[in-house]
Amino acid sequence: QVDEPSQQLHKECKNCMHLKAKNEDLQEELSTLHAKCEKLEKTKCQLKEEVAKLQHDLETNMEGCRQKEQYKREVEEQANQERRQQQQEVHLFLHAQAASQDRLEQLRSSDHESLRNELQDRIRDLERELARIKNTQQDSPFQQESIQAEVETYKRLYLEEVKLRKCQEKNLEK
Repeated sequence: QVDEPSQQLHKECKNCMHLKAKNEDLQEELSTLHAKCEKLEKTKCQLKEEVAKLQHDLETNMEGCRQKEQYKREVEEQANQERRQQQQEVHLFLHAQAASQDRLEQLRSSDHESLRNELQDRIRDLERELARIKNTQQDSPFQQESIQAEVETYKRLYLEEVKLRKCQEKNLEK
């Protein structure tokens, strides 16, 4: 009977040592798992920080993109406004140029009309003068003869005057 409890004790001791070894193995495994868990916790914290940083960067980039889009819209709107203003200036310039062309045409037309009227008046005056001269020529064959006789008389008197002067010069020289 003593052998039996001794065997049992031995068996229990063996079992106890086996359990102790198993317990140590499990403790080591638990310790390793705790270390891995701590490492995973650290990694988890680092990943959370990185995710937070990436979210912040994403938000910053999104804000930058929104600002770029806003700036792009503003630049495009300003370019469109400048283009519209330039088109309006060109339209006004072309309108002013057309008005100037019309005014120039009116002035040319007025100048042509004025010149035409002036030339017509001058032609009428010349026609009247020509008619008067024709009338004078028709009325004056006798007058021309009279003028010719008068010219002859003055010519003869002039020649006599010249002769007299020459004679007086000769007399004065003597």
